[in-house]
Amino acid sequence: MSAPLAVPAPRGRDARDWHLGLSLVASCLFVYLLVFIRLDAPRAASGDQAIYLHHATRYLEGELIYRDFAHFTPPGTDLIYAGLFKLLGVRAWIPQVALILIGASLAWLSTVISKRLVKGAAVYLPGFLFLSLPFSSFLDATHHWYSLIAITAALAVVIEKRTASRLAVAGIFCGIAACFTQSAALVTVGFGLFLWWEKRRENGPWSSLLKIEACLLTPALATILSFIGYYVWKVGLRHFVYYTLIFPAKYYPADKFNNWRVYLAERPSFHVWANWPDLVAWVMVHILVPGVYLLFFVRYGRLGRLQPDKPWDRLMLVNLTGLFLFLSVAAAPSDVRLYCVSLPALIVLVWFLSLPHRLEQAILRTAWAMVLILGIAKPIVAQIRWRAYLQLPTGRTAFLDPVLYDKCQWLVERTRPSQYLFGDPFLCFALRLRNPSRIPFVRPTDYTRPEDVQQLVQTLEEHQVEFVSWYNGLDVTDKPAGDHLAPLRSYLSSHYHVARTFSNLDTFLERNPGPPCITEAPSPKGADGKERL
Repeated sequence: MSAPLAVPAPRGRDARDWHLGLSLVASCLFVYLLVFIRLDAPRAASGDQAIYLHHATRYLEGELIYRDFAHFTPPGTDLIYAGLFKLLGVRAWIPQVALILIGASLAWLSTVISKRLVKGAAVYLPGFLFLSLPFSSFLDATHHWYSLIAITAALAVVIEKRTASRLAVAGIFCGIAACFTQSAALVTVGFGLFLWWEKRRENGPWSSLLKIEACLLTPALATILSFIGYYVWKVGLRHFVYYTLIFPAKYYPADKFNNWRVYLAERPSFHVWANWPDLVAWVMVHILVPGVYLLFFVRYGRLGRLQPDKPWDRLMLVNLTGLFLFLSVAAAPSDVRLYCVSLPALIVLVWFLSLPHRLEQAILRTAWAMVLILGIAKPIVAQIRWRAYLQLPTGRTAFLDPVLYDKCQWLVERTRPSQYLFGDPFLCFALRLRNPSRIPFVRPTDYTRPEDVQQLVQTLEEHQVEFVSWYNGLDVTDKPAGDHLAPLRSYLSSHYHVARTFSNLDTFLERNPGPPCITEAPSPKGADGKERL
């Protein structure tokens, strides 16, 4: 008997798989050329990510969040980097490779979702828009991106069907998202609201609503509780609740960049030509989030019943997910936070642009042209702009900021790994230095609590810390009510002197030799250390 002939896969499917693979390769290459300079040197991992990178090294030294060092987010990001450092060593390239994987994962997930809403090449457009605009404008491997991956994965699981098993998987992903950013738990509420809307729209039996809601919420809650249980056991419920709930609600908004006043208050600098492409992302995201969600509600209200062939249920799910993502950062809607929640808005935007109207089609062609231009221009700018290199304990590193390069060069010549330094998480990570304090930096506001200042002074004395990084803006003249740094300033004046002042007025303070000085040294002057989370 002759063997049966193999039936070839449909050519259309082969083409789709080939296109998807090519899009993923292009996504990885695009991000790679942004985060690795001259192909082999990772960019310096400054910014918010440095806090989590240094926390991960403290984990490797046996310390534990909330007990040995303080922070206000769940420890998901810390644990990812601690695990990678345990396997691969504490290396400068790890957060940059993480950014490549984050970008490619989000582009792929956006394509999976878009295939349920639009047809043709438009399925790839949301991911390409996302990478070329908001993502590449905030190349900081911080907790927001990991939460977004989990939430987008949950959306991809249930975009087509809402079976019990799919809802359970989505609930697990929602729980994982909350293990990186506690406010991401709001998206679970958005999913639950969608299930209520869908049941109401279908006129289905209400007795089944509680069952499907339980399929979503029970795994989400179980995931969160199983994750935080260890930390509650180790540090106590009181400490855990204080750092993850009370502090963010009561003291986190003390800085103006951590409350609603930050909206539209920051934008990429016109004075740095390499930042000009980021201005497009800044304008677009502030228009789309949450504007595109409101526009969708208007469109659905007008045409929902007149055009039953449209995938309104899937669109509503994407829209509510994006809206609740926005609500998770609405208390402090800075540009970078809006970047981190903008992916659903881009998916909804592309659906609008796929409508067969002249204006929408013109904007769609403009969007593709923008992706092509930025996809070429941004890597070129990253590779030809000013840069400098240093061989550090974490490996060869490329610097795109002259001040940061000067700081690192000055300090690497005067320190050795495991030596103490306070005030700069990036320098602690890059130079493998140790932070003696529970807090990564100080602020002249209620963000830095009096007990933290007292503990910092004690540890500076106990460990005879040689260098302190002092940021410009920490010496305030009007002495606001929330400024608790007076004991620290007094201690630094009598025990330290200014060893180096940089062009932005940041300084390094060096401990005085011998017994403490009784005469007052020049007041430490010195980027403001603010955290954009």
